[in-house]
Amino acid sequence: MRALDVQTYNAVALKIKAPIYTYYADRILKRTGIKSGSCLDIGCGGGYLGLALAKITRLDCIFFDQSYEMLCCAIENIILNSLTLQARTLLGRVQAIPLADSSVDLVISRGSIPFWEDLPTAFREIYRILKIGGCVYIGGGLGDPNTRAEIQDRILHDYPEWHQKQHKPPRHENRHYSDALIKAGIQSFTVTRNDEGMWITFQKK
Repeated sequence: MRALDVQTYNAVALKIKAPIYTYYADRILKRTGIKSGSCLDIGCGGGYLGLALAKITRLDCIFFDQSYEMLCCAIENIILNSLTLQARTLLGRVQAIPLADSSVDLVISRGSIPFWEDLPTAFREIYRILKIGGCVYIGGGLGDPNTRAEIQDRILHDYPEWHQKQHKPPRHENRHYSDALIKAGIQSFTVTRNDEGMWITFQKK
């Protein structure tokens, strides 16, 4: 991503999309109950979801992305939010996560999964690094249905040129993800699509 695009992406996320990340962070906490330990935010971008979750928990967050530019942006946002003691960044791809087996309590991601290649390998890697009892909450969505239209209108009004340039992620059906999870050897999972978006959840037992 070009430097200008990163700056605009970050500005939109911080100024307009912040309620989206707060919305999902709250739901992740309520549905997993994980308040401490380690959290991996895959495809973190500027770190928005992980930071929102770190603010309401004692989780130590690892911000993981294949883009060096986005990780630099995440570092700036970590400092801005005074969360340097709870956060670190990690460069790499989801198909080869540079973390030890059974080392993470919670894996989260918002908005990056439609772009992942070789989904079965990605899911196997996520399962590998997950601790026994650890949870996964990954997918995508635009937050609270009641404020979604307002957020979209603000982006269109304040950043019309950037809005038009955005690459829309491909839409995959639930079966697409279910098949990949089964190929990865993960038998117990949920794939839901509703007003909250598309979300995949499972736990390592």
